Amino acid sequence: MTRKLITTVGLALLAVGCGDSERAADVAAVATPCPTADENGALQIQEGLSAKVLKNGYGRAAMSMDYADVNAKLWVYDPNAEGGRGVEVWATEDGEPFQFQIDVGDRIAGWDLGIKCMLLGEKRELLIAPELGYGARGRPPVPPNATLLYELELIALQAPE
Repeated sequence: MTRKLITTVGLALLAVGCGDSERAADVAAVATPCPTADENGALQIQEGLSAKVLKNGYGRAAMSMDYADVNAKLWVYDPNAEGGRGVEVWATEDGEPFQFQIDVGDRIAGWDLGIKCMLLGEKRELLIAPELGYGARGRPPVPPNATLLYELELIALQAPE
């Protein structure tokens, strides 16, 4: 394990030293371990971002810069509502998945962080604190400082070429 980590870090440093920061990011993404869900499917991804696996997936884990297709629903989190599902804000329509590239900066941070490490076919809930969501500015109809609750299903995954 130590030898693998040293080799991975060495390759990342070599790529940076050769001016290939994109390759360094790819190597670092591979080296980042995925959190493991507990017996109830709960996992803490980082402070302000937790997840619950609703359906196990298969295959490799989603990584930075992958192209992903997801079915998604978004609610403003309400601890008093059933399952925390307050007002529904958005959902993919008529079975048409939402397509995007992970970590290109056009999604909220909690979305990118929460989708990385998902397996194809996996379904999970993400609970995203405001600082990893839309923050103090909000984004109508999401109010300022809202905690978000997403239900995501990863239905397709493709590595960048």
